[in-house]
Amino acid sequence: MKIIAYGARVDEIQYFKQWAKDTGNTLEYHTEFLDENTVEWAKGFDGINSLQTTPYAAGVFEKMHAYGIKFLTIRNVGTDNIDMTAMKQYGIRLSNVPAYSPAAIAEFALTDTLYLLRNMGKVQAQLQAGDYEKAGTFIGKELGQQTVGVMGTGHIGQVAIKLFKGFGAKVIAYDPYPMKGDHPDFDYVSLEDLFKQSDIIDLHVPGIEQNTHIINEAAFNLMKPGAIVINTARPNLIDTQAMLSNLKSGKLAGVGIDTYEYETEDLLNLAKHGSFKDPLWDELLGMPNVVLSPHIAYYTETAVHNMVYFSLQHLVDFLTKGETSTEVTGPAK
Repeated sequence: MKIIAYGARVDEIQYFKQWAKDTGNTLEYHTEFLDENTVEWAKGFDGINSLQTTPYAAGVFEKMHAYGIKFLTIRNVGTDNIDMTAMKQYGIRLSNVPAYSPAAIAEFALTDTLYLLRNMGKVQAQLQAGDYEKAGTFIGKELGQQTVGVMGTGHIGQVAIKLFKGFGAKVIAYDPYPMKGDHPDFDYVSLEDLFKQSDIIDLHVPGIEQNTHIINEAAFNLMKPGAIVINTARPNLIDTQAMLSNLKSGKLAGVGIDTYEYETEDLLNLAKHGSFKDPLWDELLGMPNVVLSPHIAYYTETAVHNMVYFSLQHLVDFLTKGETSTEVTGPAK
């Protein structure tokens, strides 16, 4: 089988090479993203594998159809950057990797939480300013004394619950599709009650349209004064302008953002102009009670290995069996 991979990162290349050696398949990889132009490189290949946060446009699927390529597997979870209508129109089938390493993202959310609870951004800012004495004046809070509200109890949310519970926190959770059976580590509550009761709100829900700005001004109004919000899930979940307003007013004690609302636009600007050109990002970056990161919560050795191996195996399943257990027919978590 001949497979072409797009968006190859330096850290993935060793796994691409090893997979090709292990399986005997032909694998060609490119660092460029998959778009209407680069898709032309896929002529003569059996299937496409890809990773990117920039859009998969309709033109990609039109050309895939023209080249007789029926299958696309992505090395990540989210599909909100994929034109699903066009994909279906041109008969392209899709698979993702829904659980490459839930622990990687859950641990990152915990890391941001601890950083904010102990005011480390403020401490570091004062140390950088040369004020050692003031750096020692920011009293923190213990995680074991907090109520953590986990939004989404899928693969990642379940690991996050175990981690927070391990620190002694009280954990409550919201999910429109709750787990069946016993769940002794947490209690399900309504979304409104989660906002009202939580000291820390940790997001692990999909970026589907109905979840856009699920954290909005109305949600912030329901939250406790001094709440902390962590988003390692999807960029569209938080109304960033409303978040900034609540940070400035002091209603929010801090936020951790790994998936920034305007990251797609900013990445396109970065590619074209060499910078984000985003004043909102710059303002958040300058706030000591905000932790920003460039969509790297997933980024561990274990996760990268699994993203490559699992997604390529899904493509082989498509090509040899006509199906795979992780096929996506609608918006995915």
